[in-house]
Amino acid sequence: MTTIQLTQERYDSGEILPGIKVPPITRLLDARIESHDTQTAVLRCSYGSRPEFANPRNAVNGGILAAMMDDAMNCLILAQNGERLQASTDLHTSFFKPVPMGPRVLVEARIDRMGRSVAFTSAVALNDKGEVLAKSSHTATFVPPAPARGA
Repeated sequence: MTTIQLTQERYDSGEILPGIKVPPITRLLDARIESHDTQTAVLRCSYGSRPEFANPRNAVNGGILAAMMDDAMNCLILAQNGERLQASTDLHTSFFKPVPMGPRVLVEARIDRMGRSVAFTSAVALNDKGEVLAKSSHTATFVPPAPARGA
């Protein structure tokens, strides 16, 4: 298993890994790589809090926040295993405090355990004071690459 270092430069080039493009959802969520520690399997990403992401209380919608954490956890799995694609099979998110509109949302994702056919990850969304706003746990199973379009 080869680990690939995730960097903002890699995202800016349009690829998460060689041959694997940055998904449209990652672009929509305005993801930025803040840091990736390949030794501890921890990825820190920040996400934009666009006006379209607001709920009626003018905080980031919970489904959008869950998508941000899901995105970070999936990108981390890809980078840490370096070769296998995965599909989410479970995502559980708990919300503790509203995520304010305006500042970028910081998500810290980590690999809890990764085997041959499944990966378990977790993530937290943090404010600029380091307070946990939400937590998510995630299970993914490894899948074969999707067939090329038109094939």
